[in-house]
Amino acid sequence: MATNPLTGVKMNTYLNVILFLFIIMLSQSVHGQADGSVVIDRVIAVVNDEIITMSDLQRESSKSNRQLDERMLLEEMIDRKLQLAEAKQAGIRVSDKEIEQTVADIMNRNSLDANRFEAELAKEGLTLKQYKDELKEQLTISRVFNERVRSGLSVDEKEVRSYYEQHIDQFTLPEEIRVRHIFIKIPQNSTPAELRAAEQKAKNIYDRARTGDDFIQLVQEFSELDTASRDGDLGFIQRENALPVIAEASRSLKPGDLAGPLKTEAGYHIIRLEDIRNPIQPFEQAKQEVMKMLYQEKMENKYREWLQALRNDSHIEVRL
Repeated sequence: MATNPLTGVKMNTYLNVILFLFIIMLSQSVHGQADGSVVIDRVIAVVNDEIITMSDLQRESSKSNRQLDERMLLEEMIDRKLQLAEAKQAGIRVSDKEIEQTVADIMNRNSLDANRFEAELAKEGLTLKQYKDELKEQLTISRVFNERVRSGLSVDEKEVRSYYEQHIDQFTLPEEIRVRHIFIKIPQNSTPAELRAAEQKAKNIYDRARTGDDFIQLVQEFSELDTASRDGDLGFIQRENALPVIAEASRSLKPGDLAGPLKTEAGYHIIRLEDIRNPIQPFEQAKQEVMKMLYQEKMENKYREWLQALRNDSHIEVRL
C-alpha cells in the first residue's frame, strides 16, 4: 500500500509539536497545593542574569513572620540578590569552614548535639543544608553591608550637640514639684478619740498656716517626720512619684498655695507648694542616646542610597 508523502509530513509535524509542548511542561516546576490543585511555577522577576520564581516567593513568605504583601516581599528578595551580586563582584565571600564553625558555635550556645539541632531545624521546615545556605547568604550580605554602608560612618560630638540644642523640647523630663510638708501621725490601732484628736490638730495647724503663721516654724514645731530637720522641704520630685494625695492636691495649686489636711492611712499631711518645673535632661546624659539615633539615621539613609545605586546599575524586570 502506497504511503501519501504529504500525509506523512503533516503527521511528523504534529508529533513534533506535541513533543515540544510536553518538554515545556516538564521543564516547569510543578507544586501541589493543600487542596489538591496544581500550580505551574513561573518567573516573577529577573535580576540581571538571575531569576526569582513564584515558588521562591512562596518559600520566602512561609519563612517570614512579618505581614508583608507579595510585592514588598519580592522587592526585598530583589535587594538581597543585588547585594549578593555586589559581594561577589567585590570578592567578599564566606567560606564553608566559617559556616561550619558558626553552626558549631550556635549548637554549643544552645547545648544541642547534631541530631537535636537537625530535629529543631526540621520543625522549622529546614534541612541542615538549607540552613547553611541561608546562613552563608546572611553572613555574606552582612559583610558587604559593613563594607559598603557602615565603613567610614561616624557621628561627632558637634553634630550631637547641634541636634540637642535644636530639639531641646525632646529632652524635657516629666514635671517636678517641690513641696514643704507637715505631717501629723495617726497612732497604730488608734481609738476613735485619737483619730478625732489627730484630725483636729491637723486642722488647727492648717488654719494657722492659712492665716499667716510662718510655715517653716509650724513644720519645726509640729511635724512628726524627720523632714522637720530640713524645714519640711521634700525637694523636687516627679509629680507621679509623690504620695497620691499630694500629687492630686498639688495639681490645683500655684507656688505658695496651701492644701490640707490630706488624710492617708499613716496620718494627715499639710503641704505648701514651693515650685513647679519641667527639667531638661542634661547634654551629657542625653549624648549617647542622640549619638546612637543620629548614627542609625545616617546608616539607614546611606543604605537606601546604596540600594538605589545598585538598582540603577542593574537590569530588573518585575512580572508579578
